[in-house]
Order: sequence, then C-alpha cells, then structure tokens
Amino acid sequence: MDWGVLHLSTAAGDIPQAVWADVSMNRILTVAMLVIVLVCLQDFFQLAPLLSGCLVRSRGNIEIEHSVSQARNRNRCAFAGLGILSLLADRYGLYPAAFVYAAAPGWRVPILFGVFCLFAIFHRIVAGLIRKNKLDNESRAACTHAVYNYFLATLPLMLVSVAVLWLFKAGDSAIRAVLLAEIFAVLMITLLREGQILSSKYSPLQTFLYLCGLEFIPLAALIAPAVVLQ
Repeated sequence: MDWGVLHLSTAAGDIPQAVWADVSMNRILTVAMLVIVLVCLQDFFQLAPLLSGCLVRSRGNIEIEHSVSQARNRNRCAFAGLGILSLLADRYGLYPAAFVYAAAPGWRVPILFGVFCLFAIFHRIVAGLIRKNKLDNESRAACTHAVYNYFLATLPLMLVSVAVLWLFKAGDSAIRAVLLAEIFAVLMITLLREGQILSSKYSPLQTFLYLCGLEFIPLAALIAPAVVLQ
C-alpha cells in the first residue's frame, strides 16, 4: 500500500496497527530508526548508570555535564529518542494537532519529529535567555538538559509498556493513556530535580519563576498548537 495514496481518518490514534504498518514510509522510518538505535546503543549503555543516578538525586544531572563525553552521548541518544517518540506519537496519537493529522500518513512522523526538534531548539533558546548567575556552568547546563536525561531514563520503560500492552491486546486508548502518564512522570521528576538544583542558590519564589521559564514556557509552546489547532 503506497503512503502517497492512502487516505484514512485524520483523528489521532485511530489507525489500526496493521494499517499503520502498511504505510511504506512508516516501515522505512521504523527500520531507519532501528538502525539509529543500534548505532546509539553503546552510548546509551555507557550513559545508563548516570541516568539511574539522575533518578535518585539531582546531582546526577550535574555529573553528566561534568563529563564532556557523557554529555555528548546524552545528546546523541536524545536525538534518537525524539525519533522513537515521533513514531509512538504518530501511532498512538500522543500529539493530536490538526495540522499533523491533515497530512498524508507517510509524512506524519517527519512532521512530528520536526515539531519535537523545534521544541528542543526553543527550549535551549529560552534556557539561554534566562540568566542564572548564581549557578556554576555545570549546574546551569544540568538545568537546561535535565528533561532529556529523564526522558532517556524513562524511554525503555515506555517501549516495554507498549510491548506488554500490545501482547495483552490492549486498545490504543489504553496504550496512549499509559504513554501520556509516563511523559507526565518525566515532566514531574524534571521539575523536582531542577527545583532542587535551583533551590540550592535561589529562594523558593525565584526557583518557581525559573522553572516557569525553563520548562512551562517551552511546554506551553509545544502544547498550544495541539490544543488550538483542533
């Protein structure tokens, strides 16, 4: 079945697995993503102990920034992770913006990947504009990149949960709910650990304002098109 002539309902997450997999471009992108994952696998295994440390204490984020090689590994893995997230978002309708699902099925994953990359760029720009003079360079970088550390730490759980639910023939709505809950958990742990780093130098009010700028503004920019452009 050719992706250029396949026309399905544009509602998010309503495409059956067999039909989604029949789209040629989806198959190509899935294989390409598997190749990228295999290339990044060694980097991820080297990074995994530090990612585990990030989950239990905020200083784990600073330790990643302290090592240039591990920070580069994290960046490469995060880039691959955004590709995986794009596939999941298309298959299960995690980002139900009308402009995404108005496109032909084969183009939705690249569009979603572009949206997530724009979010990452905007997140970086906002973090650069917010001055955190009381923090050292590694702590500032840790606040900027913490969301990607927790995303990578949670990504294997997301993939395992999808596989388990699929094996037990759970519906798309159930899988979507679990994935959204895991993404929400990433956001919550990010806010908690970033807040702990910031609160070591700033008052509670300043910490809250910094978190609003660092995470809520980019997140609002990501969510707004999905909410407004229905």
